[in-house]
Amino acid sequence: MKVIFSRSDLIEALTPALGAISPKRENSILECLKIKADENGVHIYSYDNEKGYNIDVEGEVIRQGSCLVNAQRFYGMVRNMPSDITFECGDNMMAALTSESSRYDIQYLDAKLYPNTPEINARQSFTLTQGQLKDIINQTSFAIGENNMRLQLNGAYFVVDNGYIRVVALDGLRFAERYIEGDIVKDNIDVAIDTEVRFIIPKKSLAEVVKLLEEPDEKITVIKARRHVMFKVKNVTFYTSTIDGDYIDYSRFIPKNETTTATAKVADIRESLERALFITEYKESGRMKSPVKLTFDGNVLAVSSVSSTNRFYDEIPVQMEGSELEIGFNCKMLLDTFRALDCEKVKLKLTTPLSAIAITPVDEDDKSFYYFTFPVKITESF
Repeated sequence: MKVIFSRSDLIEALTPALGAISPKRENSILECLKIKADENGVHIYSYDNEKGYNIDVEGEVIRQGSCLVNAQRFYGMVRNMPSDITFECGDNMMAALTSESSRYDIQYLDAKLYPNTPEINARQSFTLTQGQLKDIINQTSFAIGENNMRLQLNGAYFVVDNGYIRVVALDGLRFAERYIEGDIVKDNIDVAIDTEVRFIIPKKSLAEVVKLLEEPDEKITVIKARRHVMFKVKNVTFYTSTIDGDYIDYSRFIPKNETTTATAKVADIRESLERALFITEYKESGRMKSPVKLTFDGNVLAVSSVSSTNRFYDEIPVQMEGSELEIGFNCKMLLDTFRALDCEKVKLKLTTPLSAIAITPVDEDDKSFYYFTFPVKITESF
């Protein structure tokens, strides 16, 4: 195999491909990229047994062929080259990368050693803008569980039909739901026409998807197979295994019958929690991290935190209805929600100091988002 690449084109193709390479794998083959040159051009493949990339890259094919090269070493060599690169597989399983007067030699392996990648037969698909998909992932992924015994909670739950997409995440302590209506087109290929698209995607895979979404107004096609989901953006195809099983019935966790509500500016609460975080995240030997306390009293929300050596206090104007209430939270967990919000104001809904706080749009008819976070106990000496 012999191919001439533009250095910039090759780097652009290799960068996402590294997202499906894990240096910690016991199987050294999965530390490799598969590079294939044929009559249709040059193709780069990466795969880690859970997710993978198929990427087409511009290149002048002098001689067709395929090989495997260590991904990290190959990427480092390419980045160090001064200009266009010639890649040629030679004898003794050694390949040469040359650029102007510079040359690297790298060992390669037979492409036949590469594992069989999943055969993805589309059953359903849908199309939406990259901006819609990026927003809905960024505003829910913080609430996905990690190493949860309920495997389904280690991913985000997607429900899609013509005109809408809903994504839900729940880690046992907090909940995030985003709902977007718009020009979302579903195509059922191998299932009943009225069937919604439903799947659960692992958190790490969603992080790879977000990297692909660089042009908010451009469309992206998402294809669902029996056990995989595939995302196509220009010359890049990313696919991932889905998490089997039904998602938890989260409706039973949603707080009901609130006794206190308060409307506040998102920026006010976010900035106050950021300041409180300086106290709550301070590590003291032999002590637990301090919670942040919210005190709803009249039209003032007091935000405070206390450690053995430091204190924080702040007041935020709110429009409150109902009874006074004090409640404590893990500051970072609550702050994650306010970092994700992109609206001006929200309504806070509370029931008791031991029940979750719900965060919703001010307009009760607006169902675009719903968040809740469970509290922590606060001591009387707080």
